Amino acid sequence: MRGLRLDRRLAVIWLLAAVGLGLLLVAARLARDPLDDRDPAWQRPGFLDAGELPVPAPQVAPGVPADGRPTVVIFERADRLAQLCRALKGAALPGRPATAVVVVDATTGRCDAAGTVVGDPERALARSYGLRPTRGGGPPVGYAVVDGGGAIRYRTLDPAVADQLAEVGTMVAALP
Repeated sequence: MRGLRLDRRLAVIWLLAAVGLGLLLVAARLARDPLDDRDPAWQRPGFLDAGELPVPAPQVAPGVPADGRPTVVIFERADRLAQLCRALKGAALPGRPATAVVVVDATTGRCDAAGTVVGDPERALARSYGLRPTRGGGPPVGYAVVDGGGAIRYRTLDPAVADQLAEVGTMVAALP
C-alpha cells in the first residue's frame, strides 16, 4: 500500500514537470518574432568576427562607412523608422561612431539623429552586408558594426535594435 502511494506521488510530480515544461515550450514558440533570424545562433551572437567576418564593408553613401572611424549601419523598415530615430536621439554610443540608417523597404526616409539615411527597396545593401533572411521572409532588420579600417566586424538581425542601442554600444566598444 505504501509503495502505491509513493508511485502516485512520483506520477503527479512527473505529470506536473511535463506540464510545466510544455508550457515553457509554448511560451518560447509564442515569443518568436517573424523578424528574427531563422537560425537563432546567428541572431545577436555577442562577439566580433563570427563566421567569415571580417569582410570589406560596401559603401552605403559617399563617406559611409567613415574612414578611420567606426560606423554603425542600421537596417530598419519604414514603419519602424520613427521609433529608431527617437532612440538614436537619446543614445550615446561609445567612441562616437558614424551612423547610417538603411530603410530596407522604401526609397528613402528621414532621421535627423542618424548621420545618413538611404533607401534600399531592392534590399541590395542588406544583401551586400550579409544580413540573413528573417523567419517571416520580409526585409531584414538589424545592424552591422564596421571598424575604422572599413571592415564589417559584426552583423546581426535584431528586431528590437531601437530598444537595445546599449548592446550596439557594447559591440562598438569591443572593436580593437
